[in-house]
Amino acid sequence: MLNLAEAGLLRDDDVLSYQVERMLQDPKSDALVTNFAGQWLQFRSLDTVTPDPAKYPSFTPALRDAMLKESELFFTEIMRSNRELTDFLDADFTYLNETLANHYGIEGVHGDTFQRVSLDASSRRGGVLTQGSILTLTSNPTRTSPVLRGKWILEQILGTPPPPPPPDVPMLEETQEAALSGSLRERLEQHRSKPDCATCHEKMDPIGFAFENFNAVGQWRDLDAGFQIDPAGTLPDGTQFEGAADLIAELKTRDTFVHSVIEKMLTFALGRGLEYYDQCTTESIFEEVTANHLKFQALVKAVVLSNPFQLRNQEGNES
Repeated sequence: MLNLAEAGLLRDDDVLSYQVERMLQDPKSDALVTNFAGQWLQFRSLDTVTPDPAKYPSFTPALRDAMLKESELFFTEIMRSNRELTDFLDADFTYLNETLANHYGIEGVHGDTFQRVSLDASSRRGGVLTQGSILTLTSNPTRTSPVLRGKWILEQILGTPPPPPPPDVPMLEETQEAALSGSLRERLEQHRSKPDCATCHEKMDPIGFAFENFNAVGQWRDLDAGFQIDPAGTLPDGTQFEGAADLIAELKTRDTFVHSVIEKMLTFALGRGLEYYDQCTTESIFEEVTANHLKFQALVKAVVLSNPFQLRNQEGNES
C-alpha cells in the first residue's frame, strides 16, 4: 500500500477500489466492526446495561458476551461477504453458541463455539433489530421500553431522531399498582395523551411496540404481566403493520434506511458531523450504492472515493 501511495497510484479509482476490497478481507478490518458497527449499532454499550437479576436471572456475563459476539460476527459476515445493506434488517441467518441459542429457544446448537445458523419464520429472528444485544440495550433494567426502542430505531436505523423531550415531563409511573392497572401500552397511551408528550411519542411508541413480544433481555413472550401483547401499530405516514416482522419488511422497502447507513458511514469516515454542503456527496453515494445493488463494499468504496474523504489532510480536516 505504501508503495502504491509513493507512486501516486492511490489516486486511481480502480486501484483504490481494489485496495478497499483487499483491506475489507484482511483481519485488520475487524477494527471497522469494533469501531464503526459498535458506534452505529451501539452494541459496545452492552457492557453498561444491567438487567434486574431478580427479574432476569438468565442474563449472565456469558450471555452478555454471547449477545455481543453475535452482533459482531453478523456485521463481519455482511462486510466480508459483500451482502446487501438491507440484510442488516432481515437476514435469514445469524451466529449462535449454545448459550445464546437456548436463550432464543433455538434448538440444535451445542457448545461454546459460535456457528452460523439459518433462520426461518418460526425463529422470529432475523437482522439486528431482533438480536439480543440491541433488544437488551434498548430496555430498562426492569422492563422493556417501547420508547427507547422506538427512539433507537428512529436515530440509528432511519436517521430521523426525534427532538429532545420538553423539560419537566413526568416519567411513567413504575409502581406495582400502576403495573396492575393496565398493560404497558395502555399506560403509555395515557402518558402521551398529554400535549407536551404526544408529538414525539406518536413517532416512537408504535415502532417500539412492534418489538414488545421480545422481553427486556430479548426473549420471546406472548404476555406481559398477564396482559396479551399487541405489537400492531401505525407509522406517522399512515402505514399499518402487525408486528416486528411486518414493520421490518416495510422498512426494507424504503430508501430511508440506506440513506441513514450512508450518513453514518460517511460521518465515521470523516470524523465529523455532516453539514448541508455534504448533501450532494450523500446523494452521489446513494446513487452509486443503488447502482451496485446495495452491496456493503460498494458503500465503503463510494465513501473512500468521495471528495470530502479524498480531500482530508493528515490531521483529518478537509483541505
